[in-house]
Amino acid sequence: MDTIESQLVVRNKCEQLQKSIKELYEWEEQMKATNAAKAQPTDNSEIKPLPPVRSDVRAMSKFSEEDKASVEKQDQAESENVNKKMLADAEILKERGNKQCKLGNYQEAIELYSQAIETYADNAAYYSNRALCYMNLDQFDDCLEDCSTAIAKDPAYIKAYYRRMQAYERLGENEKAATECRQILRLSRDENELNTAKRDLARIEKRLEASQKSPSSPVKPAEMDPTLALVKQEADKYKELGNKHLARKDFEKAERSYTKAISLYGEEAIYYTNRSLCYWNLKDYDKCLADCNKAIQLDESYFRPYYRRMQVRELRGAYQSAVEDCRKFIELAKDDKQKVTAEKDLLRLERLVKAEQPAKQAFVWSEIKKNAKLIKFVQKPPHLRSKKPLTRIAIKDLAPCPIVVGGKNIPPPSKCKPIPDAAIDKIFNNNTGERLIEPEEPTNLEHLFPANSKKLRNLFSPSTTPTEQKKPFAPQTNKATGATGTVPKQQQQAVTNSSTQEKQDTSAKKVEPAPKPNQDKKETLSQVTNEKHPKTTNVAQLPVMQSMRPTTVPAIPKTSAQFYTTWSGLDEDLRYQYLKLLSNTPAWRNLLGASLSNEMLSELLHILQKRFIPDRCEVVNVLKEIVQNESIGILSLMMDAKDREATSQLLKYMEANGVTKDDVECIRRKLLS
Repeated sequence: MDTIESQLVVRNKCEQLQKSIKELYEWEEQMKATNAAKAQPTDNSEIKPLPPVRSDVRAMSKFSEEDKASVEKQDQAESENVNKKMLADAEILKERGNKQCKLGNYQEAIELYSQAIETYADNAAYYSNRALCYMNLDQFDDCLEDCSTAIAKDPAYIKAYYRRMQAYERLGENEKAATECRQILRLSRDENELNTAKRDLARIEKRLEASQKSPSSPVKPAEMDPTLALVKQEADKYKELGNKHLARKDFEKAERSYTKAISLYGEEAIYYTNRSLCYWNLKDYDKCLADCNKAIQLDESYFRPYYRRMQVRELRGAYQSAVEDCRKFIELAKDDKQKVTAEKDLLRLERLVKAEQPAKQAFVWSEIKKNAKLIKFVQKPPHLRSKKPLTRIAIKDLAPCPIVVGGKNIPPPSKCKPIPDAAIDKIFNNNTGERLIEPEEPTNLEHLFPANSKKLRNLFSPSTTPTEQKKPFAPQTNKATGATGTVPKQQQQAVTNSSTQEKQDTSAKKVEPAPKPNQDKKETLSQVTNEKHPKTTNVAQLPVMQSMRPTTVPAIPKTSAQFYTTWSGLDEDLRYQYLKLLSNTPAWRNLLGASLSNEMLSELLHILQKRFIPDRCEVVNVLKEIVQNESIGILSLMMDAKDREATSQLLKYMEANGVTKDDVECIRRKLLS
């Protein structure tokens, strides 16, 4: 083997040996790390000792006791974590309840406090707070129950004692309230709580002394029936509760409390007097006066209702009656300050009575009734006003509803024949000179007379008068020439001569010779024709207004009233010429005024569409005057489809004729937007 080859082999062997040794070191470090991880747990808990040998009894008992203590300690830690979480959730509910209670939403606050109690029931504050809400809602039984539960949870919780004292005092149980105050004085160490409890105790004891010295009822307890005395005592509780509400100026709750007292015992004048004060502050003066009268009826020596009734009578202007009540109050009152105030009122009332013109009353008549309120206009700032546009309601022309009577459709009034004025006059018995010509029923009596007896036929036929024989003036047509004209004078004279001759024959009582058969047929035919067809109206009887219609374009009006009067009497052609004349004059401005109606707007638009556009006339001035009217905003909402179509054509016509864009947009915005 060559020397160089031998060196190369040794070198390779050395590299392999170094690599093997390095792997051995890495394996050793890995095994050490694995052993260290097995020796120390990842949760950093204490290493549990291995159980001892079973043969060693002492070691086994010691091991079991240590294991049990560690398990109890672990369970206690877990329960403390759970309680902390529940308490945190309950505190959140309590804070929400406190906010609702401050806002006066007591029912919502009660629900939140109840949820807090369900979450964590060992906190006395939750019960005490809920008791406060119950007390504000006059639910005193629930209030007392929650206060007792809070005291059972924490016997040193002062707020529960204080709220129970307040509930007892509002219920009229002053002795129990005094006991609660004394309990607060024994337990509390806070100076503010002690001072408040002392003031409350002094007030309650003073009330107890006053009730023992002079009972509120005029009837002596010895003379009262025991059952009635218990009812009176219960009514006094509601009266005391009403006094509490009255002191807080909660007149509605005070009125309800006094009403309960009256429902239990209605023979006490004080209840009615106190309730009348509530009605006075609630401005229900009718009920206030009724309660004062009832209190005076029960006890005429009680002075307070006289003063209240005096106030009501003065408010209503009955000054003489108010003077009498004021004098009665001064007579019965014993307090000097009250007498001085009443004497000043008496002087004022006497001046009002003696004055020739009573002074203006210092009250508003709208306050006489309870429900009367002064309505003020609502002025919202711009940022609170609604930004939503008004909803547009499409106005459509509805077809006339068919009228069905007896299974038959009655045509609309526009298609019915007009009723003659004479028929209307006959219905209402109006004597206007017109007569309704009714066709007479022909009587066929020819079979009763001989064939050639004209005299008998004339005697029994309907009488004819000169007015009935007159024929209407109507144009007649000549069959030969086809020309129309009046009746010739010779024919008129022949008719006159024949009628005169008939009169003479009748007066002379001469029998005429029998007429020819053809002549009788013609006379009979003409008579039947006259009976079936009544007279036509003469041309001279046409309406006067038709002859008074103007035939030329009127002059330019000076006022809007003159414009509307002239417009109503014109036909379409004259309206077109009249409007064309006005559109080119300065007098057109301000002629429409406040009398512009929906019908007038429609007429103007259609005249502009039908006549101005074909004649290539200017329409801008008329449309500008229309959109400048104050009522155009409302009138544009009442335009129908035809009016809008006419407006659209007028806008296109103006755009095609080079009218400025601003004017076109202004007219479009006013009429179509």
